Amino acid sequence: MSVTGESDTSTRSRKSKKPASKPSRATKSDISISKASQALGALVTDIDLSKDFSDSEIATLRDAFNTHGLLLFRDQDISPEAHVAFSKRFGELEHHVLNDALLEGLPEIYILSNLKKNGKRVGRAGAGHYWHSDLSYMAHPSLGSLLRSIEVPEVGGDTMFANLAVAYDALSEPMKEFLEGLEAEHSFANVQKRVVSLGLNKPLTPEQLAQTPSVVHPLVREHPETGRKSLFLSPGFTTGIVGMTNEESAAILEFLADHASQPRFVYRHAWKPNDVVFWDNRTLMHYAINDYDYENDRRHMHRTTIRGERAH
Repeated sequence: MSVTGESDTSTRSRKSKKPASKPSRATKSDISISKASQALGALVTDIDLSKDFSDSEIATLRDAFNTHGLLLFRDQDISPEAHVAFSKRFGELEHHVLNDALLEGLPEIYILSNLKKNGKRVGRAGAGHYWHSDLSYMAHPSLGSLLRSIEVPEVGGDTMFANLAVAYDALSEPMKEFLEGLEAEHSFANVQKRVVSLGLNKPLTPEQLAQTPSVVHPLVREHPETGRKSLFLSPGFTTGIVGMTNEESAAILEFLADHASQPRFVYRHAWKPNDVVFWDNRTLMHYAINDYDYENDRRHMHRTTIRGERAH
């Protein structure tokens, strides 16, 4: 298995195109995995996510996922049903609290889209324009997310991913000791106020607020599969460090967010139609860049989110 950097400078098209037919099953030896960047991520080729996979093949992908933190699959013109089926091989899927943005008949799929149908948005617009880890505001934060691009802008709309394990390793020993044992509060309602202020979405309902009370997680967590320590940052959702004043907490969280989002820890993904990106919410945070025209550009995506376990 060779390891090389991904190099692809082809122009993105706006709509999905059907890829060439592929074999019914990819064997372990067929799958090729190569580094996507120095910071994190791997490109997986010679694979069709619509097909069935053996347990050993899933184990190979899970091992690569735990090693690289993010897996990129290109040219995956798959159905929503296949998207869900593949995602379920890695764990139980969540139904997002924003139920008006779920795909009809397949509530495991959360629609991220600026498109409208009959004057109404078909999914959630303006989501993720801040550093965050998906569902960090839940008592059992997400294991990972699988996002499939269906339509993307010609230019813009990239997503940045930051490696919080490498960022933690780069901290000084005194800082690591200081952070050990600290806990932070995460709130979904906090960031939704900002998103609603953009005029793109409705406020959360009382029922949705009741389903997402604030939760507390450690500021440094251990990966449940690898044992590796990482920061557990979700700046969009994190409201403060338990036991500290607002000023103290803000200074520390700002320092950590600035530290972890340095270019040396970041992979920036330029989307193409039919990309599937599978990332680890336990060790990465990400940021959807809002640099495209909401009214004239088209960005339409489907996401599944895998349920995780309590952070420790």
